[in-house]
Amino acid sequence: MLNSRELRIILLLQEHDLSGEELATLLATSRRTIIRDIARINALLADEKIGSIESIKKYHLLILNTANFNQLLTKFNNESNLVLFYLLIHPNITLAELMEKTFLSRQNILNCVEKINRQFQRVLKISLRPRIGTTVKVQHISKVDVLAALILDNRPLITSQLKQLDWQLDPLLPAKLVRDALPERLFDYLTEAQFNAQILACLLVAPQSIATTTNALATQLMSTGLDASVVTTLALFFDAKITLLNDLTMRQVHATIEATKIHYTLDSLNHDFTEEIFNHLCRSSMFPTFVPASLSEQIRYLKIQNPFAFDFAFDLAQKLQQDFDAIQIDADYIALYVLHAVETPAARNVRTLMYATRQSVANINKMIITEQVPNMTIEMVFSKEQLTTRLDYTDYDLIIGNGLHPNDLHLPVHFDSTFNGVINQDELDRLKNLSSESYIQENLVNFFPASHFIHLDGHYHHANQVLQAGLDSFESQGLLTHEAVTALIAREAAGNQLILNHVSIPHASARLVDAYEVFAIAFDDELKIDDRQIYLMLIVLANQNRPDSGQVFGYIYTKLKNLKPVQLKQLNTHQSLLTELTEN
Repeated sequence: MLNSRELRIILLLQEHDLSGEELATLLATSRRTIIRDIARINALLADEKIGSIESIKKYHLLILNTANFNQLLTKFNNESNLVLFYLLIHPNITLAELMEKTFLSRQNILNCVEKINRQFQRVLKISLRPRIGTTVKVQHISKVDVLAALILDNRPLITSQLKQLDWQLDPLLPAKLVRDALPERLFDYLTEAQFNAQILACLLVAPQSIATTTNALATQLMSTGLDASVVTTLALFFDAKITLLNDLTMRQVHATIEATKIHYTLDSLNHDFTEEIFNHLCRSSMFPTFVPASLSEQIRYLKIQNPFAFDFAFDLAQKLQQDFDAIQIDADYIALYVLHAVETPAARNVRTLMYATRQSVANINKMIITEQVPNMTIEMVFSKEQLTTRLDYTDYDLIIGNGLHPNDLHLPVHFDSTFNGVINQDELDRLKNLSSESYIQENLVNFFPASHFIHLDGHYHHANQVLQAGLDSFESQGLLTHEAVTALIAREAAGNQLILNHVSIPHASARLVDAYEVFAIAFDDELKIDDRQIYLMLIVLANQNRPDSGQVFGYIYTKLKNLKPVQLKQLNTHQSLLTELTEN
């Protein structure tokens, strides 16, 4: 049986190939542990006749039997959902009782608990308490909310468990009674399937109810013959939903957004954005939704590419959570709304010269490239003489070759990219990266002069001590303003750090002459941030008046993402770091 870390390895390798170092970084563990995990996974994949994880330069997941693979993932998810189901419908339950009800081993149950705690770390905490049993503590929302979401997403599994429990109570009658008693406005934000899942969840947790209520909904339901504990649970749950919706106002959401925007250049977050966030909060108040674990890697990449949008979303989510404590507010969901609302600025055109041996194929490639990479303008040449002439009179950001290998031209020309035939997706992705890289690469020496690098002597126990010492040194030299130092320290203290492959990237927007200013702090001690080993700090200030202020982060990502820890440790001088950041 897979443990939660092994399952995450499989899910990550489904997205793309990764090295052992990359997996160790993403999973906050050691390279040796990854090797052991891969061996265990391969043994299971072989037993189930599914495939294998191959290792050449990176780990690659080879699936030979898709049906068996999907069945394996479904089985593991079902086991976790089964454990969560029984934890939610009991105030506490022992491991022995869980084993009896789920037919799972003790170790499998512990694996499931670990997976659930990781997946829902912002929502709930499962605790194993000696002589008391296993309990679930839910934040912001209620057990009913979590159970309703579980029911909605896993109807067949829950139905089968209800049969095993010999469940007799029909939820249709209480659903109709409650539906008739609720304000119609609730159902602007609550679907029929969600409502029915909530009714069933209330019925399942009703035996835990020890509270009483005399609210209007309880009074209406008491005369229907329903059990008192059921009436109390239904009345308290839906009365809370009515209160939540009544307390939500567009004006308050707008005020919170405006208060958060003070420190950000996000003028495009207009009334439409406020309305989107308001409607999202209304839907979340009625039926909380959780970001699927399968999206974590994509969201992590989006955060690296758009850190200021995620910083704003993080701050906004915190302020909204303070205002509306009983709503589950996920900063990642808020960030997706921010990314959708912020108008993508027109990127600087990248002037590209393409040498091609076959004009018909070159025309097809030009059409494909300009559609996929809209900020790239392409001029084409078809002979060595044309190529030489163009290069003599025009400066190009990129030079690419299609067809004959450029080495056969015997020209002192560096080709940024070469490919044969019609361009494939890998080369398109490379061109997208190159098109955003060219401006940064050409100007990085101006953004990151030698005076912006410091190697700290002495011993430091915490990453924030290193950051403070480095920033103080830069400020004392007049390289950083006190305002910028304060902004950087505050951002890190908020707990929303940006970490890429063992490199901490404190960042802030500031009043700058250039587009960016980059600083680096090297140190000798072994430091960690949230249990992740850090070998270098790279500080980025972005011009607050530039609409494309996040461009540099995508550039840094492409340069650092594949470096091994031993390579990162060697970036202990300005020249070594600058070379790594500017070489192709």
